[in-house]
Amino acid sequence: MNTEQTKPLYIVTGATDNMGSIISRRLAEQGKPVLLASRNIVKAQQYAEELRKATKNQDVQCLQLDLSSFELVQDFVERLKALDRPVAALVNNAGTLPRQSRMSPNGFEHAIQVNFLSTALLSMLVKPLIVEGGRIIMSTSISRRLVSLPYEFPAVSHFTQLGAYAQSKLALTLFSIYLSTVFKTSHVSVNCVNPGVVKSSMLALNKWMDRIADYFIKPPVDSEAGVIPTMRALESADTGFIFEGRSKQVKMSSVLNNRDVFIKLCNDTMRILKKYLPR
Repeated sequence: MNTEQTKPLYIVTGATDNMGSIISRRLAEQGKPVLLASRNIVKAQQYAEELRKATKNQDVQCLQLDLSSFELVQDFVERLKALDRPVAALVNNAGTLPRQSRMSPNGFEHAIQVNFLSTALLSMLVKPLIVEGGRIIMSTSISRRLVSLPYEFPAVSHFTQLGAYAQSKLALTLFSIYLSTVFKTSHVSVNCVNPGVVKSSMLALNKWMDRIADYFIKPPVDSEAGVIPTMRALESADTGFIFEGRSKQVKMSSVLNNRDVFIKLCNDTMRILKKYLPR
């Protein structure tokens, strides 16, 4: 294996969608080794080839990643290990905003599975591959401010489109507090990024998101500006922060309003994920 092929990878999930594609392009332009992790492998392969040609960076590759079940996350990590390369950063950009309620193969609401549980599992499984000083980035959302976590979470007794999405992002932000503490001893940082309300393919079909955008921010953030917090987080040595906009960052602990809910979330999440983690 040549020297180029041993450089640590920058993994971007949801790498072919609006935000993910821009993050991947920015990294490729910087000469970073980029791994596009995408559910649509054909689209990822096409985009990888496009990036190699446009940026002259030949170290751009892809692997299929489907966050809809724990088993598929495990499969992705096994294929990642087979590449025999260290990881510099895991950018958890992938997310979903389903219109209707449906259950994942593991028995959770699809949005909770993809946006929170599978993302948390992926981060924990990839962490041993991350080099000292590496990064884990979680994508949060301003919608988390609109909700609280019900006692039964991560089960969902009453589905609403905004509710499930916002709860998944709140849970991910809270669980990131736990991960930032646990991973700190091995010098792997965990930060969240809030891109703002971005006009993306995930949101474009949802009229209520336009109303939220009007309420929280005018005008909505364009995609190029939306990736700025992620790029800032990738360059920062800090851990345990939420990065917003061009300069703002706040402690993730600022979202911790109820310690009992936080402790229950962490305990319940680890109980669920324990089965899928190495013994």
